[in-house]
Amino acid sequence: MPEIPQARVRVFLPTYRRNDLLPRALESLLAQSARDWTCELHNDDPADTFPAELVRRTGDPRVSLCQHTENLGAVQSFNLFYRATREPFYALLEDDNWWEPRFLEGMLDAMQRHPAATMGWCNQRIWVENPGGGWRDTGRFVNPTEPDGEPRLVPWGDHRQALGSLHSNGAMLIRSRAGESYSTPALPFAGIEAFRERLLPHPLLYVPAPLANFSVTLQSARSAGAAQWQAIQTLLLATYVRHARLDHAGRAALWGHYRGQHPAPTGTFLLAGLLYPECRPFLRMAGPAEWARFLAGLVRHPIGNLNAFRVRSRHPDWCENLDRITAKRFLEAERSAR
Repeated sequence: MPEIPQARVRVFLPTYRRNDLLPRALESLLAQSARDWTCELHNDDPADTFPAELVRRTGDPRVSLCQHTENLGAVQSFNLFYRATREPFYALLEDDNWWEPRFLEGMLDAMQRHPAATMGWCNQRIWVENPGGGWRDTGRFVNPTEPDGEPRLVPWGDHRQALGSLHSNGAMLIRSRAGESYSTPALPFAGIEAFRERLLPHPLLYVPAPLANFSVTLQSARSAGAAQWQAIQTLLLATYVRHARLDHAGRAALWGHYRGQHPAPTGTFLLAGLLYPECRPFLRMAGPAEWARFLAGLVRHPIGNLNAFRVRSRHPDWCENLDRITAKRFLEAERSAR
């Protein structure tokens, strides 16, 4: 085997009982045009011997196995990865996704040309798992395609960050900085990308090239926390609005952005309006049809909506942490704008 250069990137590859998908992810790493990486393959199933056998068969000294002695779950496992490493950069390759051969090369080049960015992420092609087996290329991308698009810095305060995140775990590269950790509380997996994005110093760096592939699997760790997703989204929205200090025009612009989506998450705005004083102006922006859909949603999804009403008493750590880091992002944005 040719001499391996000193690693610039530590790649974390977590897996849990996805032995049919894991080889594809690992093969995409081995095929990278940039060879200066090292990989920790984390197996979160203590009883599963397949990952260890796969590492042995691969025979690449850059790939090492980290066998968990107990099942940590997705959130705790991911928290192992978002901390400073010896290498200048680190990345997360989820076992159900895979990278294009130039992912690391392209992301390293973009991050080196934009030293102000702590984290960069790229566009992704979307694939869907077929019920009978195999995968279908949807021809769609997570973001609109930009054939000649250049990497660009994205400041905090994009409307999409009010309810979610811009980046994806499996398509990002983070600059390692001593003492920095981006661990999240033990909230449902569906909310960790949005929460962690608020932990990250901005601006972020967006690379329009589709250097990664996002898979929509039949089963996902995200579905396990579906009943809590409504609670997390109302918290995300309320803390965003609270610290953005939006005037009437700003609130109307935010409402209009989401009102135009399909499906429109106007029910989340109305629920947040009932729960949080800063969101009450949204109650007056909704029309009869939006109120009707919201009331119907209360009947169809009683547990999810009940969780939203109880979140402050049951999960004060979520509320306090999210409020604190959101305030920090807006303060950071104000200082940058001066």
